[in-house]
Amino acid sequence: MAADKRMRILEAAKAAFARQGYFGTTVGDVARRAKVADGTIYLYFKDKEDLLVQLFETAAEEFIAGARALLAEPGAPLKRLERLLLLHLQLLGRDRDLAVVFQVELRHSLKYLRRFSRTRLREYTDMIQALLAEGQAEGSVRAEVHLPTATRVIFGALDETATAWVVSERPRPLASEGGRVLSILLEGLKA
Repeated sequence: MAADKRMRILEAAKAAFARQGYFGTTVGDVARRAKVADGTIYLYFKDKEDLLVQLFETAAEEFIAGARALLAEPGAPLKRLERLLLLHLQLLGRDRDLAVVFQVELRHSLKYLRRFSRTRLREYTDMIQALLAEGQAEGSVRAEVHLPTATRVIFGALDETATAWVVSERPRPLASEGGRVLSILLEGLKA
């Protein structure tokens, strides 16, 4: 029951932040969307900032768990990298509100961006870089590719694809955009 209420509050916060912006949303707005009393929010979260942080953490945990499982599967490094990058787009693409919060609201605060970048984002980019290193070791990724730069280019391309999808007036499936982006990225890495 408590876990359900906590998730209902997080879902309400996600919707409110996506539609009204973080700074335009009050705890009361979240409470109304969640159909709980304002004070109930404080039983589960310290404040509005904690709501945003927990929303990021919850989504990141789901993604990282899926990414770890994918990385543990056998297969060629570039094929696993492709599946990882598609997972990124699929998870954002299935929840437009979450994508808006990640692509827009996270960038409004250097504090949140730094905090997220030091933890979950770093874990994710380390996974990308490890797959690239594995590809170099087996000869499927060009030896001269600078792995930290390639990692940033890959993440940046996915990030921009997701941002363009969020701001588009004619939404299409985000994962469908991924095929073109991945083809350009992965073909450029091959030995």
